[in-house]
Amino acid sequence: MSPNKIPTPLEVVDTVADMANHVFSGPAKVAGNALSAAGQAFKNLERDIAEPREAAEIPPPPDKLVSPIFKGVSDIVGGVINTGKGVVDGVVETAEGVRREIESLGR
Repeated sequence: MSPNKIPTPLEVVDTVADMANHVFSGPAKVAGNALSAAGQAFKNLERDIAEPREAAEIPPPPDKLVSPIFKGVSDIVGGVINTGKGVVDGVVETAEGVRREIESLGR
């Protein structure tokens, strides 16, 4: 569509429907991204907790008992950051989709 052309009613309705789709799917994107990041953090934490059990020596050496604590704290912090990033990414994806639809209407 040329910049001087007025969009047809069908184009306007289609654009509005596409924007509504982006807006309504936004929470699902946000939740999906956040849950995926949180799930990975829990898997990492579970791996760290299991590390002392996998030590061949009985009792495990002190470093095998202490290092999972530090790794676990690091995984928790990383998980919180990645979960927040997942939320932001979902919001940005939704906003970008709406912006593209608005721009396509003007073309």
